[in-house]
Amino acid sequence: MPIEHRRIDHPDQLSLVADALGAAPWVALDSESNSMFVYREQVCLLQINAGGSFFVVDPLALGVVAGQTPSTVLAPLRPGLERSDRPLYLHGGEYDVACLRRDFDIALGGVWDTQQAASLLGWPKTGYGSIVEALCGVVLGKAWATYDWATRPLDPAALAYAVDDVVYLPKIAETLRAAVVATDIEDEVSQAHRVVAASAWSGGFDPEALWRMREVDALDPAGLRVLARLCAWRDEAASMENLPPGRMVNNEVLLLIARHRPRSLVELKKARLKSFVAAHHGASLLAAIAAAEHDEAPVRPAPPSTTTAILAREQRLKAWRRTEAERRSKIEERVVPLQLVLPARSLDHLKIHGAGDLATVPQLGLRRSERYGEVLRDLCA
Repeated sequence: MPIEHRRIDHPDQLSLVADALGAAPWVALDSESNSMFVYREQVCLLQINAGGSFFVVDPLALGVVAGQTPSTVLAPLRPGLERSDRPLYLHGGEYDVACLRRDFDIALGGVWDTQQAASLLGWPKTGYGSIVEALCGVVLGKAWATYDWATRPLDPAALAYAVDDVVYLPKIAETLRAAVVATDIEDEVSQAHRVVAASAWSGGFDPEALWRMREVDALDPAGLRVLARLCAWRDEAASMENLPPGRMVNNEVLLLIARHRPRSLVELKKARLKSFVAAHHGASLLAAIAAAEHDEAPVRPAPPSTTTAILAREQRLKAWRRTEAERRSKIEERVVPLQLVLPARSLDHLKIHGAGDLATVPQLGLRRSERYGEVLRDLCA
């Protein structure tokens, strides 16, 4: 049976949510966006469980009614969502945090991320559905996982699916919190939550992304020149069509075009270009290919300089981390993941800067410093 909730689609209703946030001992939150369907995604829904009171906030409808800019439409909720004196439960919340900060200038406070906790506890499956099934005995459906959340009116079944994301979150958070205390990893989990709370949006066009494409190293200089042009062309065309760049033309097709460098629409179609793209943007694509002949070939960014000492330090840290995780797993009779012993960002910092000042090592925290400080200094010497 669908959970009873209040749909918030008019600015006058926001005070109800603000009051509930102010009184709630905890808050569970999730959001739905339309990133699979548009060039620049939007937060389309905000699901809130404020101490057992359920709300579905519709930023799209609120913006239309109020005629406000996106950054101000949820302003009445900011004080309640930014509080740090009570837990705000998320699951895999980096994206939610980043989008709320980007679109509404809201910096979520009191973040307690159940996926981070499950991961540091060594759980093999940390997806929300897997944890809900394990702890609540409920199998959540997946039929609406690829739904366009900007659709209005919303399908009632899709809305129920969205609300489920905050129905079970408090219970699994309570169970995981008890497990975190029992295994004495509260400081390590707190460090992970701080990282989630600091998440920022990193989207937008990245000219260096071409170096992350598979088989890019197989291209000759002429192919690299074309690929660089095509990446910029795709971003502009996707913006015009309001489509995600990857749905406009995927990387595989871009590489195929860069390799063969077609000169006509007929040749373009052989590159498996979508028919509507060839029809609407074929001429500009061919122009980009032709213009690339006069470009300089892009140069792969040089990796950070790595000395023999840094490489040796990295190898020592990784070998110790693996051994320590195995040792603790045997003693504690549970899986101790590598990141619980030493997070990747901590390792990256230590291999370059050493362990002279552990307080500056990102994500290390007080507990790891106390437990492993001397060992890390020896390994980094």
